[in-house]
Amino acid sequence: MDFRIITSFDDLETVYMDLREPVIERTETVEKTAIDLQIVPGVVYSDEGYRIGFGGGYYDRYLTDYPGERLSLAFKVQTALNVPVEEHDIPVNKIITENGVIQCRMLRERI
Repeated sequence: MDFRIITSFDDLETVYMDLREPVIERTETVEKTAIDLQIVPGVVYSDEGYRIGFGGGYYDRYLTDYPGERLSLAFKVQTALNVPVEEHDIPVNKIITENGVIQCRMLRERI
C-alpha cells in the first residue's frame, strides 16, 4: 500500500470498480513514520480491536511496523464479542461507533 498527498480532487483518477486513486505523476508518497493516525476499514470488529477486513490482508501487512495510532469507524452493529483471529492480524486501538468509543487496547491489556 502507498499513501499519497493530494491537494485537490484533480489529483485523483477513476480506476477498477470506479474507485478513486491518486494519480502517481501528480502526487507524493507519504512515509509511514509521517502518518500519525491510520483509519483502518473493516467489515466486523471484536471489542479487542481485531477485525475482518475485505480479504486482501493489505492493512495487516502495512500495520506490522506502523508506529502511529490505529482506529476504525464503524456502526455498533459491526461489532461482535469475538471474530476469528490469525497470527498475522493487527488490531486497532479504538473503534468509534454511533454509540461511543470502544477502547480496544485497554480491553486487550485486561486479558
